[in-house]
Amino acid sequence: MSDKLLAFLKKALVIMLTLITPFLSCTMSFEPLARFDKECIEAEEKIGGFMQGVCHARGDYELMKEAGITWTRKDIPFPFDKDGNLTPSYLGWKAEMQEYADNGIRIFAVTPYPEDYIEVGLDPRDDASKQRIQEIAQFYCEDLRGIVGAIQVTNEMGIDRFTYPLTLDEAAYFIGIQLEAMEQVKGDIIVGYNLGGLSMVTLPFKMLKWNKYCDYVGVDLYLGSFEDIAKELDQYLAIIGFVRKVTGKPIIMCEFGYIGYGKQKTEEEKVAILQKYGYNSEAEAVADMDNFMEKLPADMRDELKEIYPDYTAEQYGDLIFNGEYKSHFYCALPDGYYLNGYDHTPEGQAKFYSDLLPKMMELDYVIGAVIYCWEDDDACYVCGQAECPVETGWGLVDLNGKPKPAYYAVKDIFTAE
Repeated sequence: MSDKLLAFLKKALVIMLTLITPFLSCTMSFEPLARFDKECIEAEEKIGGFMQGVCHARGDYELMKEAGITWTRKDIPFPFDKDGNLTPSYLGWKAEMQEYADNGIRIFAVTPYPEDYIEVGLDPRDDASKQRIQEIAQFYCEDLRGIVGAIQVTNEMGIDRFTYPLTLDEAAYFIGIQLEAMEQVKGDIIVGYNLGGLSMVTLPFKMLKWNKYCDYVGVDLYLGSFEDIAKELDQYLAIIGFVRKVTGKPIIMCEFGYIGYGKQKTEEEKVAILQKYGYNSEAEAVADMDNFMEKLPADMRDELKEIYPDYTAEQYGDLIFNGEYKSHFYCALPDGYYLNGYDHTPEGQAKFYSDLLPKMMELDYVIGAVIYCWEDDDACYVCGQAECPVETGWGLVDLNGKPKPAYYAVKDIFTAE
């Protein structure tokens, strides 16, 4: 299929989705009886009302509470070493989370990734590891009781860097056996899992076997920041409604946000970046892929080699110049990566929250919204570059802890009576 035909089909898809968004968002998200749903009522009671949260808080307790933010979502370090001893990183994390709890901020904890278990000899693909994986799942509930109010079992299965080396079926099993084990000991802690990327369409169906053990299903969504198909804010409502209809569970927006920076680069600016690596075009780089890979930022190069070890030069080129890593290589959002009416600026980010948050909070089956994230980062965790906006520009506050326009937008909504 020619590039011109692909571009035409993509444009047609964008137009079609835009035209049907009002119908889709209304029909998919509409559920007038959700306010009477026993599971929604019980889950919200356990967490003390609608979860108003932010990912990766940095200890700014009073500034958070001033904005009505009373939860933060944090990743649990793997708790045991290969000999079964508690690790210093876990013990330090637990003490830090206790400080949050002591200061009135509740913890929404995310359990480790499959690779973390494999590193200590527990392979989710091996039946011999099942019992120990389930014991550790119960440990999270029992050891963190009183500190943690909600648990998410691992994160965004279906996204390659997080799922590796499991298939999606294996990842569903990995999640399911932990939820099953937690059911016996969770008490007032609510437990569930989240959906991210294209697996949002398939993973809920693979998880139906374990659906009964879920108190909620999470949705991670970043429309207009990682793709050029979604253009309308109300497409959030359509996707949330789809997950609700498939699972029948209370929904928590475990991660959502909008990049606050990311001005697109001109063709001349892109060529200048290629020339820094010693090439005048993308084709030249692909033709010299072995050398080109060694010149990439180390974090980006290492991830590509680990996750896609058998790719050809052309496949690597497609990932770097046309796929997920394009934004990282050029340190800018590609053409078309935006929602209509929302620029990738601090002001556009604030408008995104002002308009979307009330719409989500009106849905009775949505019991929480956890914003990504609290503070801008000094370097992108994927490629390691400070100038890359992809994983650095999400914060409600800047690198100095100063509130951005988005902070005040969220505050207005979360503190409204």
